[in-house]
Amino acid sequence: MSVLLALVLGLSRPPGAYLTTSSGKVPLAISSWCWGLKCGAPIASSTKVAVARRGSTIRAELGFTPTKVTVVLVGHPVAATTHGHEVSWRATRAGGLSLRAATAHGWVIYVCRVALR
Repeated sequence: MSVLLALVLGLSRPPGAYLTTSSGKVPLAISSWCWGLKCGAPIASSTKVAVARRGSTIRAELGFTPTKVTVVLVGHPVAATTHGHEVSWRATRAGGLSLRAATAHGWVIYVCRVALR
């Protein structure tokens, strides 16, 4: 029984996510979440920076297929497209990124910094 409980509790955290640009893959930090029966707000600042060429496509790879996604960059909503577990948008500005993704299991807010070159 304790193994089953540990397994269920382990699955009640949201999956990790990455930003993929032409410069590589950068893990997204989790800012806050409610997943299954648990919620958390680690509010860890993201120390990673995703570098992209201006006008290129930035792609977020989520560990689940979201039903709703909101992308905000430097306080401005970004027009993003969702295909399965991938969310993509055009790199037009640099700064702090917040990506909120929701599904039937819950929601999670991922954060990082984006730099353009």
